[in-house]
Amino acid sequence: MVRVLVLTKNILAEEILATKLQHLNYEFFCSTSILEELQATGQISEFVNYFPIVIIGETISSYEMELLLPKLQAGGQSILREVDHLLTEDEKAILYEQGLNGFVQSSDSIELLREQLAEVATQYQGKPFEPLHVKRCFAGEEEHDITSMTLINLSSLELQVLEILRNHSGEIVSRDDLCMALWGDISQSRLAQLSSLVKNIKLKLECLETDQEIVQTIWGKGYRVRNDVAIQTR
Repeated sequence: MVRVLVLTKNILAEEILATKLQHLNYEFFCSTSILEELQATGQISEFVNYFPIVIIGETISSYEMELLLPKLQAGGQSILREVDHLLTEDEKAILYEQGLNGFVQSSDSIELLREQLAEVATQYQGKPFEPLHVKRCFAGEEEHDITSMTLINLSSLELQVLEILRNHSGEIVSRDDLCMALWGDISQSRLAQLSSLVKNIKLKLECLETDQEIVQTIWGKGYRVRNDVAIQTR
């Protein structure tokens, strides 16, 4: 069972979403106090580390969400935005550019909600979530060697991106080519989602503390992995 935390200003506003999550067998917790503590102190409660998926409720404004995101992203959780209407491609692109991993709509059918959550939830099925900030690189590893232990918090899509770049080590892979490899199509929202994936990969590899970025953004061209880095994804 995958645990889901919903941050909201009004617990009653999340009753419909809560019922559907429970129907889909998600362990669900809804909290206003964690949100208030985070907004007041800027500190993430240790309790949040029990939840691999965090949903930012629709009662939280976009401005407030932008302030929350950097703090929430530091833990390695998948972060979703609850919305109250069907999003356009441009709106999806904005969410992905902000670093969100997806979105849910409480008014959607259970079947649609299931599919919206499936991509992020699959990576946590059958294994415990370990928050990113407790990860450490192990003494004795090569300085520029990325091991499977280091990559344990990468989502399946993030691993796919890194694997594609690894297979073209030192070469620039265009954003369009990556989108086609991941989803089979190219759109503004997919390009924005790709940017979010790469941003998350970079964040999660920061523990290596190398002098240069392992995954490099080549503006106007695409991304590449430095050819002096050995990546082991298995």
